Amino acid sequence: MRRIPPIVIAVAFVMLLGLVPARWVAPWSSDLSAVVWVPLSPLAHAGTSIRLWLRPGNAASREADASVVEERDRYRGLWHAEQIKVQELEKRLRAYEVAAKTSRGGDAKFAAASVLTRSASGGGFALKLNCGSRQGIAAGDVVLFGGDAIAGRIAPDVGNVTSTVMSVADRASGRVDAYITPAAQEGAKRTEPISVQIVPDGRGQLRADIDLGSAVAAGDMVRVRDPAWPQGAQGMRIGVVREVRRKDAQPLRGEAIIDPVVDGSSVGEVVVRVSNGGTP
Repeated sequence: MRRIPPIVIAVAFVMLLGLVPARWVAPWSSDLSAVVWVPLSPLAHAGTSIRLWLRPGNAASREADASVVEERDRYRGLWHAEQIKVQELEKRLRAYEVAAKTSRGGDAKFAAASVLTRSASGGGFALKLNCGSRQGIAAGDVVLFGGDAIAGRIAPDVGNVTSTVMSVADRASGRVDAYITPAAQEGAKRTEPISVQIVPDGRGQLRADIDLGSAVAAGDMVRVRDPAWPQGAQGMRIGVVREVRRKDAQPLRGEAIIDPVVDGSSVGEVVVRVSNGGTP
């Protein structure tokens, strides 16, 4: 009689166990697996020892891994910081380009400045800049934001490396001659500007007396046209009409409430139009 090979018997036994319900083999299968694992334990231990010998997991390696992770995080932070710097430089370059295009003089000079501190002043705001007379900045120089928007003018107390911007809404800025362009005419070749005089009201806004029959309406742009201001500031934006009200004392006259076009709380970088050291 031909003898059945043991491997065939083992395979048949395993297949038979696979068909048996799990609840039948559960009570003794764990004990059986433990018995079978005993002769294999030395081999598993030897394999683990070889792995640790080939790649030792000591404290030094863990410190090295932590150092690599730390370096990665640090350089990733530096990369993001450089990206922010690039964006700021691109923004500054665009501001230069717009200011140069809107400048009335071909020999205009500009100085970029960062805002160090900001504070309330005279109903408006005051910005302390990180540039001063050493960069050619003088009292009265016009400070621009976004290219052609006037944030204010340089206050009299100019230091060597610092200066202060007095906003157009500051009471000390005084009266400014300007003109209003109806929103529908913005960008048109021929416009019908309305001459006004704007005055800070001490509450962060500007006021201008107008004729109620004029075309002034909310959203209209207000631009500078004042001979006391530098030539390069003429025609630049200084405010936008919020609303028009009737004056109680003068029924035929109205008053335009104007918001400054620059909000001091959102300014981080400005461009100063340098007047070559002279006070306009």
